[in-house]
Amino acid sequence: MQIRTALLAVLLMFCTTAFAQQQGNTQIKGKINSALWKQITLKTDEAYKSNTQQSYDARLNSNNEFMFVFQITEPQLVLLLYGKEEFARVYVEPGDALHIDCQAVGMAKSMTFSGTGATNNQMLKNFREKYPEVASKFAMKQYKKGVLYYAVDPGIDEKMQRMGQPSFTGEMNQWRQDRLGTLSAYQNAYPDMTPRFVKYMRAEVDYDWAYNMLVYGHAFGIKHGVMSNYFDFTMEMLLNDDELVSNEKYRQYVKSFLNLKYDQGPKTEGNSYIGQYNLSKRMLQGKTQAFFQSDIIVRGLRKNDLHVMLDSYNEFVSTTPYYDYSIPALDMFYEKNMYANGSPAPQFSMIDINGNQVNLYDYLGRVVYLDFWATWCAPCIRKMEMTEVVKQQLNRSDVVFIHISLERTRELWQEAVFSRNIAGTNLFADAGMESAIIQTYNVKAIPEYFIIDKNGNFVRKPKQFNAVTIKETLEKLP
Repeated sequence: MQIRTALLAVLLMFCTTAFAQQQGNTQIKGKINSALWKQITLKTDEAYKSNTQQSYDARLNSNNEFMFVFQITEPQLVLLLYGKEEFARVYVEPGDALHIDCQAVGMAKSMTFSGTGATNNQMLKNFREKYPEVASKFAMKQYKKGVLYYAVDPGIDEKMQRMGQPSFTGEMNQWRQDRLGTLSAYQNAYPDMTPRFVKYMRAEVDYDWAYNMLVYGHAFGIKHGVMSNYFDFTMEMLLNDDELVSNEKYRQYVKSFLNLKYDQGPKTEGNSYIGQYNLSKRMLQGKTQAFFQSDIIVRGLRKNDLHVMLDSYNEFVSTTPYYDYSIPALDMFYEKNMYANGSPAPQFSMIDINGNQVNLYDYLGRVVYLDFWATWCAPCIRKMEMTEVVKQQLNRSDVVFIHISLERTRELWQEAVFSRNIAGTNLFADAGMESAIIQTYNVKAIPEYFIIDKNGNFVRKPKQFNAVTIKETLEKLP
């Protein structure tokens, strides 16, 4: 009896290790033949409303089997990552129980499906093989119009560059017709595809087509002499379908359309982000409006001082009935508010280059100029040189300059400080971008700097960084 109990405990432990996941309403399990790695990762696509891309890891058991159980609220494409290079996107709806069988090498192409959602995914696989998409977003061509960067498939971009309006319109109409014809053929051959999947895939085609048509007119309209009635095609595109907000192509088109309409209209607000937010109140509704308003507030907060977006933010979070969609805006507001003008600067304690303890609160009553830099960052070096000019020309003696280095090694940092004769308080973030001070001050990239007043609060930074503006800002502080 004791031997059986022990054996059962071992088996339970193994099953728990191989298949442990949080509770949820959707399941993907499968087997990886000739497995090279013992872990597979799944990432859901609900960051547009929850502000986080949920990621789950599963260990393969001795038979190279895995299982994910996870929670989703909308149909979507989830990403499976295996090893260093293998990945695949599969379609799931809430409640699906999908089974996948594949090879370790060539995972996406070798996949076969069974269980709930199998037909959907077989058709998705066939469609992607017939009409492959660009695998990396870094390969996309970028064009900035208004407050939005348009990302374009390199193949379509070549046509945008070369073709006049009639030729490009004809090319894109054929592009759309071919894909919709393929989906119709699939639907006739496999009637058990779910209605939501069919709608999702048609939206993939329709809104991708409309997006590329829009980008052509907006980014290349002057070059190709686009006629004023060119954008009439947008009138056939529905904007307020709650069932499509989970579709990335739909969201991309909605953002682009509002960007276009604001760019074409009277700009009475003086701020493009506020203008598009107000435009969305007239043109959008439901979940589409909630998604867009949250997204434009997040982008506006990234580019503007907190007070600029405050009225729009307060209106949105107090009126939207879709709390889930407000989370990105709430998170960005909290992050921005932490470092906004007048907010307390987070305290820190570090050891300087001379071995002395440095505490931010020791400098209460003095102005602090705090920057983050490294010698491997060329813009950092230029800004450090400008800062040295400020130090020499500054007409006040109660300013403390604290320089925090993200140098690769402590030795390189010390050498840089002494060889460049960097005056002030010099500190070293020994874990680079993973250092506590970097996380505390939410430094996303360097060079970065902050100005802290005598009361220990952040000061609004000048819009331009140069020796003159920094010197003026420091000298005007009480």
